[in-house]
Amino acid sequence: MTPTQPILPAEQIRTGDAPLMSLAVLQPPPDIFARRAARLLQLADGHAMADFLRLCAAICQQQQALHDASRLDPRAALEKLAQALAPQLPAPVQTSLDALLAQDTAALSRLAERLINGDYPVDDPLFAALPLLGAALQAQATRSIRQRPLPEPQSQETRCPCCGGLPLASLLLRGDSGHAQRYVMCSMCSHAWPVGRVRCLSCGNSRDLHYYSLAAQDHVPAAPDHQQPHQERGAREVEACGECHGALKQISLLLDAGAEAGADDLASLALDLLAGEAGFARIGFNPLFLPGREPA
Repeated sequence: MTPTQPILPAEQIRTGDAPLMSLAVLQPPPDIFARRAARLLQLADGHAMADFLRLCAAICQQQQALHDASRLDPRAALEKLAQALAPQLPAPVQTSLDALLAQDTAALSRLAERLINGDYPVDDPLFAALPLLGAALQAQATRSIRQRPLPEPQSQETRCPCCGGLPLASLLLRGDSGHAQRYVMCSMCSHAWPVGRVRCLSCGNSRDLHYYSLAAQDHVPAAPDHQQPHQERGAREVEACGECHGALKQISLLLDAGAEAGADDLASLALDLLAGEAGFARIGFNPLFLPGREPA
């Protein structure tokens, strides 16, 4: 698989790139994790990472149970996940999970705070179990924020206006006017806030942006059609910024109405790897996939 060349220059789709602050924050459906699990199982069929996606689906099913239960602290939520998933976890993950649960409350809280901010110890024996801690935190944050009044975004925000979480991916939706509207889904509370249609979330650049999607080795992109600007775009792309070298996954419900940001992001990790090889660093993260990297 190879990335396509930039499909459409920013200048050609600049109309409507400014965020419309009259747009409300989008609340996730109450069964968001069940929907994510179903989408993951659908995407797993024939996928090169089928086993990984099916394990993520099992985690999401348990996240739904956590979301539907009464509020739990991180340790209690993690213990429930551990008990439910024990038969499906690889041995190294189970060993790491046992060590994670052996941490005292203060140490577990420090790890949770670091993880919420996308910081985690890749060289630590606990590393393999941290996605399960992320899953517990995500389920509880989604439940908690759903019970609060929604804020009104004041400007293009780089972090979630509801909980301060990092971005997971952006979504393209069909707006009331018929034009595409862009939102960013929070990696923690699963709410989505409006942002500029063609604008780097990290630095605000709107000129030197490139869009990459996966294509066959011999794929030749068609010439841009200004009347149908999305026809040659991928349903799952990476928006890469030539200014700050940040990259953010973009999931289009215009091209795939069944797409779900969390699931489709996990099913397109090859895009993140290709973007990284091209010198772009991901903006935000997905709690269920924590790539190894050199410690800072």
